[in-house]
Amino acid sequence: MSFFERYKGKNNELFYDTDDVLIVFDDDNKTCDINYISTIKEDSIIVDGKYNVPLHDTEISTGQIGRVFFYRAPSQSVKETQRLAQLELSTVLTQITAYRPPELPTAFDWTKALLFVLVFIAFIIIAVVA
Repeated sequence: MSFFERYKGKNNELFYDTDDVLIVFDDDNKTCDINYISTIKEDSIIVDGKYNVPLHDTEISTGQIGRVFFYRAPSQSVKETQRLAQLELSTVLTQITAYRPPELPTAFDWTKALLFVLVFIAFIIIAVVA
């Protein structure tokens, strides 16, 4: 979710600071879905949990409410954008829930001890040879 999101309205619905809209036309079923855009990246348009549409596949126009992005595609492509959005959402949730606090160093580090012993032996050899 974006930094600029805020809650407002009677029903405490989630609104975004932008008024950009994504209209997804399903050419096979002759249906459309209209959603507010949550994030626009350099190569994709994201409606949280619903769509992740490639930016270059959309047609952009300006309306009274803001920018309007049109995405016309067959049913299979619409399903793929929905699947991609769900995958991205689940990946983000997995990363958030998989957080483990950093582990503090335990008692004795044998690698460092072995290196100190080797350096000490090297100094003794140098002292004996010189």
